[in-house]
Amino acid sequence: MDAPSARDALPSEASCPICLEYFRDPVSIHCGHHFCRSCIERCWEWPTAGFACPRCRDTAPERSLRPSRELARVLEIARRLSRGEALGIGDQEEEEEEGCQRHREPLEVFCKEDGALLCAICRESRAHRAHTVLPVPEVVREYKGQIQAWLQALKDDRDKLLEFREAEMRRNWEYLEKTEAERQRILSQFQGLRLSLEEHSRHLLARLGDLERDIGKVQEENVTSLTKEISRLDTRVQELEEKCRQPARTFLQENLQLPPLPLPELEKKIHHFREENILLEETLRSFQEGRIHEIPSGAVTVTLDPSTAHPHLLVAPDGSSVTWESAQDPPGDGPGPGPGPPPGDGPGTDPSVLGREGVMSGRRCWDVQVAPAGSWALGVATETPGSGGETPGSAEWELWSMGLCQGQFWALTSLERIPLFSIQAPRRVRVALDYERGQVAFFDADKRSLIFAFPAASFKGQSVHPWFLVWGEGSRI
Repeated sequence: MDAPSARDALPSEASCPICLEYFRDPVSIHCGHHFCRSCIERCWEWPTAGFACPRCRDTAPERSLRPSRELARVLEIARRLSRGEALGIGDQEEEEEEGCQRHREPLEVFCKEDGALLCAICRESRAHRAHTVLPVPEVVREYKGQIQAWLQALKDDRDKLLEFREAEMRRNWEYLEKTEAERQRILSQFQGLRLSLEEHSRHLLARLGDLERDIGKVQEENVTSLTKEISRLDTRVQELEEKCRQPARTFLQENLQLPPLPLPELEKKIHHFREENILLEETLRSFQEGRIHEIPSGAVTVTLDPSTAHPHLLVAPDGSSVTWESAQDPPGDGPGPGPGPPPGDGPGTDPSVLGREGVMSGRRCWDVQVAPAGSWALGVATETPGSGGETPGSAEWELWSMGLCQGQFWALTSLERIPLFSIQAPRRVRVALDYERGQVAFFDADKRSLIFAFPAASFKGQSVHPWFLVWGEGSRI
């Protein structure tokens, strides 16, 4: 038999006599005939007197199914020959088939119950006859519509989650900024409290030292006075005793003059001593009940140095005030955070001026009267070693300052800006500098309350100058 006749005969020989389709998992029974395993099992499903062959009707007393691997291999060859394919050698892989593997027909419909593509012959089989089947294009359109709807819903959910995440991140950043500002405020309050306590402690100890000296002096004077009075009384007692021992005539001939009783005078002195002690006790009590937030006293006078003033500033001839006198509006919205050059952006950019007097030791404080208009800042500045700069606010200067910009109070250094909240605009600000401790603090001079205190720093042996900045129409210090 030639190749074409073999290809024509093989499909019929490779078909199951029951389902008339290619064998699926072929098995042989007792008589030698071959069937699909599922087909022969359905035929022998109901118990009978024997197991009869559906093809030759030969009966066997027992059920016997033997896999036929040779037939399965022949079946594979028949399928490939029926498609006109050449036989491969070795383990050559098959290309993926298109169409129905059983009937070699195009897959034109889709079974919704089984979720499978079917050809026209499979559609009419008993397995799918009662199922809902639709043309493939219609099912594709339906499923694509469902997928598009799901896809759009997923995109909408994703966009909502993205918006929610961005809103959460913004809120978290706002909370973090508020938390940092609150932390700085608490640190400032405790720093100011520590400064006030230390200053108050030194003041109290100095006053108590004076009190101790006064008490010792008063006590010494009173004890000396009482000792003299006691000695005088002893002498008088001795005289009176001798007088009493004289003869009667002699005793009567002398003019007897009794001395004044010393008790009223002693009582007066003791009472005076007690009054002085009571006064001292009251003074001590007033110290114990003193305010711990007492601001540093003994403000010094600061004179502005016109040679360090920005060109837009007008310094009074006596160096007691500085005013913004620019003919044009200031660029941006002011120094510090926001538009416009903040302190420290470059030489000559800050409308500031230095105090003439430099501080290199000890404690100093000075009062500054500020105007409610415009923006202002005040504090101290120190030149970094080897910079040679002459303008505060440049990269060669370090600042410790606080001020008002756009209605917001800030604590400003050369590197950072800390917002200060819940602060009422002061009319006078007292700047307190402790050079050895590296401390700079600001107080409301009228309310005698702390505004802000920087953590301790090191001035590195450099001269510290008072620093002032005004910005905008009406600004004046």
